[in-house]
Amino acid sequence: MKKINNVLKAVVVFFIVACSGGEKNLKLSGTLEYTEHAVGARVAGRVDNILIEEGHDVKKGQQLATLDRYAQAKRDHERLVKLFKQGGATEQAVEQAKLSVDDQEVVAPVDGVVLVKLHEAGEIVPAGGPIAVVGDDRKPWVRVYVSEDRVSRVHLQQEVTLRFDGTTHDVKGRITYISPKAEFTPRNVQTSEERVNQTFAVKIAVDDPERTLKPGVSADVVLSLE
Repeated sequence: MKKINNVLKAVVVFFIVACSGGEKNLKLSGTLEYTEHAVGARVAGRVDNILIEEGHDVKKGQQLATLDRYAQAKRDHERLVKLFKQGGATEQAVEQAKLSVDDQEVVAPVDGVVLVKLHEAGEIVPAGGPIAVVGDDRKPWVRVYVSEDRVSRVHLQQEVTLRFDGTTHDVKGRITYISPKAEFTPRNVQTSEERVNQTFAVKIAVDDPERTLKPGVSADVVLSLE
């Protein structure tokens, strides 16, 4: 009888632990991504000069490309600046000429790296059509998917541990977004059985001050469940 009671106690303890969320850590996988910015000219035209290649580091405001009327627009602006100083042109005319210069060039919106170059010199581009894609390497992030029975146990600003393929050390991150909407696990993330489960997308900002991590590298992610 004593042995039976001990077995029953063990079963009760296991049931209590299971129901109270005895699982402490959740191991997931994800892929590093950059926030991407498609950049292009505000007007249609022929690309005159491409100043970047894929993989190039760029600074915010750096010129990436110019259209065929850029040189003329710049000369017109410089001429009006001189006339304005001599009293022969209005400030409004100078400002309008500067806008024409801006229309004829493409500049980087952020510090980052050129991920994709979409056009070459001599090609026609539409107004607003992207010429390149710049990735913001200052703020890399990883997206993982947490099942609906565990999502209530993670929270915004929670610290996360990541280990990227090809590295031998852990990297810290923090949760910056938890989707309010459930979805099925993406097919490229889990097994066929797990893909039918309802999950919530979780975005993790990664600490990478040296900017050594590259987009596309896989990561093992450990979340502490509270």
